[in-house]
Amino acid sequence: MNKHTILTILTLLALGFAGCERDSEEPITPSFSVAEGRQVIFSKGNLQFSTAGSHVTIEGDTVEGTFRFAEQQYDYIGQGNAQVSSTYSGWIDLLCWGSSGWHVSPSSEKDGDYDIESLCGDEAYADWGVYNAIQGDDQAGLWRTLTRDEWDYLINLRPASTVDGVDSARYAEATVAGTAGLIIFPDRFVRPAELAPIANINRNNFAIAFTDNVYSAAEWRLLEQAGAVFLPAAGFRGGTWLSTIGEGGSYWASTCNANRQAYALLFISGLVNASAECTYDKDRGYGRSVRLVKDIR
Repeated sequence: MNKHTILTILTLLALGFAGCERDSEEPITPSFSVAEGRQVIFSKGNLQFSTAGSHVTIEGDTVEGTFRFAEQQYDYIGQGNAQVSSTYSGWIDLLCWGSSGWHVSPSSEKDGDYDIESLCGDEAYADWGVYNAIQGDDQAGLWRTLTRDEWDYLINLRPASTVDGVDSARYAEATVAGTAGLIIFPDRFVRPAELAPIANINRNNFAIAFTDNVYSAAEWRLLEQAGAVFLPAAGFRGGTWLSTIGEGGSYWASTCNANRQAYALLFISGLVNASAECTYDKDRGYGRSVRLVKDIR
């Protein structure tokens, strides 16, 4: 990818974002620090929504539509997000900010519908995980979205294991089962001995590519069993317009900003910004990925 292409993608992103025994076949779920003394675990995949079916909100109401987690960490919907509408019953996973059903459904294709104060102050219930029971759960409020400061601490500040000579190894760009994205290492992590040393850990410059670390689905299984999390580069959308699918990742934070703006984790090949300020005037109306967490301490 040449420098012109990288800068073009970055410009598009800025506009669009602005002690128990366990079965050895099951992945472990070690913790990830998001602040000093505060740890979380991640959901098994990105959040997805369909207008089909129904789910229960935190207030006990049954509403149309269903939230679920992707089956695999590297799964994402891609082009199907362009079909978003109130009559489309397929799955989408590029969700506008605050679109938990608290004020507006994730199914609207009109960015003006998301001009709300959701996730801020008294509107905290608008968080997808807080307000909704996710498919497979029997109640709402089990999951939540990371704040801007928590994303920043997770990616840039937390102490973690030394991996392949890098102290406090926190992340690395990679391609997993053919999908580009960002690997996040847990606080305590040991690279599986079967795998080669991990390249460019914690590095953030244009010389780095998703292809610097390439893993098959079977190799990813080893990393997953060791506790690693993977965020696919699922792109973003504005209404039914899609961009940077497979080239960039954009993950909402629950922190709002003035003028209908909010914050997100952004990454493309060679660049990771854990607390990006989305400065486009109607930024909350752009669809981005959502990865929920659960507090464990």
